[in-house]
Amino acid sequence: MKRVMLISLACATALVSPARAQHHYLSALEYSVGIPIGDTHEFLPVGGWSGGVWESRYMDHPHTSIGFLAGFNEFWRRRNGTFEFPSGAATGDQYRHLIMMPLLFTGAWYFNENRDDPRWYVGGGAGPQYTEQEIQLGLNRQTQSNWNVVIVPEVGLAFSAWYGTGGILALRYHLPSESGAFFGRSDQRFQYFSLSFGLGYR
Repeated sequence: MKRVMLISLACATALVSPARAQHHYLSALEYSVGIPIGDTHEFLPVGGWSGGVWESRYMDHPHTSIGFLAGFNEFWRRRNGTFEFPSGAATGDQYRHLIMMPLLFTGAWYFNENRDDPRWYVGGGAGPQYTEQEIQLGLNRQTQSNWNVVIVPEVGLAFSAWYGTGGILALRYHLPSESGAFFGRSDQRFQYFSLSFGLGYR
């Protein structure tokens, strides 16, 4: 009898564990749109339609999760005008390009605990970010790059979809540390908002 009970318990555990495990993680790929503000808007006053995010969240607790995020947002524009280089000014057809690639450790707090319901959350992340600024005028091309520390608060909606999938809708504010390794003023901080939407496995 004891052996039958042990076998039954083992079978029940095997059946329950996969159902529970599907809620422990969310791994999603997201499309991200950038909205420039501050120094980013001064350098490139256009939206960044090229961006992507991969993030993974460990969601073992009812109201909280921790995770990791890697992504990029890209801004670029071609136009005519004059730009001040360190060695002087030049006028002509210009191409400006700016790309930011953050690597973040993240955390979030969810307003309700049922993982199968749509759940609004607040959270954020912090970590290193690679930033590259490029200016090309005719055949003259100059590039400046740097690693910064970035803080990214966010609000969003996490939801379940179908067949073990789920999704994320997130609005993030990217606030990097100042750096003098870029064109223009002595210290710059390329801030922007990003709006991301994605689906993944949960």
